[in-house]
Order: sequence, then structure tokens, then C-alpha cells
Amino acid sequence: MNYTVGYIMATAGTVLTAVWVLLYMKFSKSFDDVIPAIDKKKFMLGEVYFIGFGIISMLKLNLRTERGRKKEKKISEVYGERYASFYHYVILGGQITYALTFAPIGFFLGAISNDASISFLGIAAAAALVAYLDMSVNNAVTKRRDEILSDYPEMLSKLTLLVNAGLVLREAWAKVGETSDHPLYLEMRQATEDIRNGMADVDAIYNFAQRCALKEIRKFASVLTQNIKKGSSEMTASLRYMATESWEEKRHSVKRKGAAAGQKLLIPIMIMFVGVLLVIMVPIVMNMFG
Repeated sequence: MNYTVGYIMATAGTVLTAVWVLLYMKFSKSFDDVIPAIDKKKFMLGEVYFIGFGIISMLKLNLRTERGRKKEKKISEVYGERYASFYHYVILGGQITYALTFAPIGFFLGAISNDASISFLGIAAAAALVAYLDMSVNNAVTKRRDEILSDYPEMLSKLTLLVNAGLVLREAWAKVGETSDHPLYLEMRQATEDIRNGMADVDAIYNFAQRCALKEIRKFASVLTQNIKKGSSEMTASLRYMATESWEEKRHSVKRKGAAAGQKLLIPIMIMFVGVLLVIMVPIVMNMFG
């Protein structure tokens, strides 16, 4: 049996393990201000993320590149703009930590079995964990945006009703924001808080739209700010039109999702059909040629 491949994988695993140990010894006490702030339920092995932080520090990695800023913009939708830089740093540190922790395990498993494919599977598992941190953010962003779009028509209807009843926009906005704890309403509360702290209504609504990061909300905010600047008496009519439009779009969205769900159900049905067909046909074919 040729053990050359096994020796190579064992050497690679040993080198990476040595690097991990050296980083552990060097940085285990260097990030005591960051490690306790990491939510260990959300970030597996958060206790040893200082491994990745150490690499970031040693290589002086720049997190403020164009790609990094785009990533932080997504992260801000989940964790808030104030903490976007922190979580960007945590996620990158976690990804580096996972790569350096699990890649050596893959190499050692491959060396023990003398099978490069086993080593590849181990490295693939490490890569999957690295990708998981980005995917978790993307999934959280998608879920949040879906919730905002789902609540948007109802929020508009509430706001239209209150403005039509004679409340000024600021008061109606504040009352609607208190009616739920869903993301859209929480962002409305933040806008209300900004206004109470001295921010202009137009700026608070603009920031609200930026945080929601959806074209529908930006359009809504644009119409509101135009009416506020002009002092338009057509505010109620504008809100009523947008509410009707949003409910219509929601109905179309539900239909599209239903059609997509139906198409997805065809896949397991086809698999079951093929399985039943094989169960029936294989004995017949075997008897014919038996």
C-alpha cells in the first residue's frame, strides 16, 4: 500500500495544528474585551474566535474594502448599524477560526485512512462552516425583508386610517409603531425616537427607509417626505393609494409563492414515482432474464 499520500496529509495536518496551537498560546488573552460580547448560542466555538482575530491582527486585514462595506450593510439590517462593524469583525474571525480548526482534522482523517477523498470531505466540512456564517446573515436578512413586506400593507392601512381621522402624521406614525414588535414597526419606533431627539421628520423617515432597505419602503418614504415638504393636503389620498397598491402586490406575491411551492412539491412526487416504478419493473426484468 502506498503511504505517500497519507504522509503528505499527516504533515499538512501537523503543520496546521502547530499553527493553531501557536495562535492559541499567543492570543488566548489578547481579545478578552471582545470574546465575552460574542453570543455563544449564535456563534459556535465563539470562545476560541481569538484565533481568527489574531490572524486579522497579524495580517492587518482591511475590513473596510468595498466588499466589506457591502457585507456590513447587510449585517446592519440584522444587528443594527451601530453594531455592523463589530459583527463583521466577529464573523470574519469566526470564519478564519473554523478553517484553521477543522481543516487539520480533515487532513488527519485522510492520513489515518490513507484516502485523499476523506481528507477532501473534512476540508469541505470546514469550508461549509465558513460559508455557514455568511449564509446565516443572508438568511436572516431575507427573513427580515419578507416580514417587513408582509407587514407593509397592514401598516399603511393603519397609518391611512389615523391620518384620515385627523391625526397629524407624526402622531399617527408613533401610534402605529407601537402596535407590533415586528421589524417594520420597530424601525418606525426608532424613527419616532430620532424625531423626539431633535431629528427632522424628513431625515428620520429617510433613515427609516434606508434601514429597511427595500424599494417599496423607499418609495413610501419618498411620497411621505414630498408631502411633508410641500405641506400637501393630499397626504390621505396618497396613503390610501399606496395602501391599495400594496395590498394588491401582496396578493400577487402570495400567488407567486403558492405557485413556486407547488413546483417544489413536484420534485419529491417525481422521486416517489420513479421509486415505485423501479420496485415494479426490477422484478419483472429479473424474471425475464432469469
